[in-house]
Amino acid sequence: MYARVFPSAGLWISLGVLALIDVAAMAIGGFRIAGYAAVPILAVSAAAAGLGYLYSTVRPDERLAALCYGAAFLITYTLVGAILSYVGTSLNLPLLDARFAHADAAIGFDWLAVLELTDRWTVLGTLLRTAYFTCLPQIVGVFLILAATHQLKRLADFIFLFTATSLVTVVLSSLLPAAGAFVFHDPPAALRDAVGYDAGLWHLKHFEALRSGAMRAIDPGLIEGLVTFPSFHAALAVITVWAVWRTRFITYPALALNVVVIVSAVPVGGHYFIDIVAGLAIAAAAIAINAWRRGTLALDGWGRAQRLAVVRTLATLRAIALQFART
Repeated sequence: MYARVFPSAGLWISLGVLALIDVAAMAIGGFRIAGYAAVPILAVSAAAAGLGYLYSTVRPDERLAALCYGAAFLITYTLVGAILSYVGTSLNLPLLDARFAHADAAIGFDWLAVLELTDRWTVLGTLLRTAYFTCLPQIVGVFLILAATHQLKRLADFIFLFTATSLVTVVLSSLLPAAGAFVFHDPPAALRDAVGYDAGLWHLKHFEALRSGAMRAIDPGLIEGLVTFPSFHAALAVITVWAVWRTRFITYPALALNVVVIVSAVPVGGHYFIDIVAGLAIAAAAIAINAWRRGTLALDGWGRAQRLAVVRTLATLRAIALQFART
């Protein structure tokens, strides 16, 4: 069923196209790959693909084949997407931090007050910081759970959603760049005790060097997440919960954890609240599009919820656009 094309032929073709775009963009921008970290990354991806071929032909095992091919795709795509993000950041378009902060203020969201609350409750700050860094283990968990429970179609859909939401956030963050709420609000060090003094600033050295033109060598072993708007953490939290929603005993723990992940993106990830809203909207739209392409956007309760999500997504994006027009 999934021999040699998992998660789908379309995704593999899209990955090839994105890789070519990376090569062209790097050539135009004067970028190069530094170090040798890409070698083991691609070697692991190739090994996973080789195992996928083994388990789809020589020793047929649909679950292991899907698991290996899916891992090969996601590892390679993550590298390709990260390079695209670095090249996009180098466009050095005007920073929109002031507008994002203004949008937060317009709906009554006080970013500094949230950080103060987090700092006041040390346990809360520790919980949020811990949750923020669970995204990678959760992705691994989704792969293992869906493969183990024979939900291979849902695993393929999760990979599609991961690709779609991350690609949209990379493109939008390149066109609508921001340094982040920690940079804009510049809170005193005393408010960083709970979330960490490096919170929301991990990306800053590469972000500024790319924008100034000082950085034109990309080391895949030292990649940082550069996306502020929209929040990919928020989008990933939603699609992760969606992926395991039909898995008994996993659904509600995953929901609880990812609600905390979404909350953590503000005081730990240094996101504006509007980043979270946009990330959630992108995830909702991606899930609805996936249902449409699968032909499952029916008029049952879940189908109506998906359609409502699309309507609300469009309304949210329209509101954001209007807010920008007024500022």
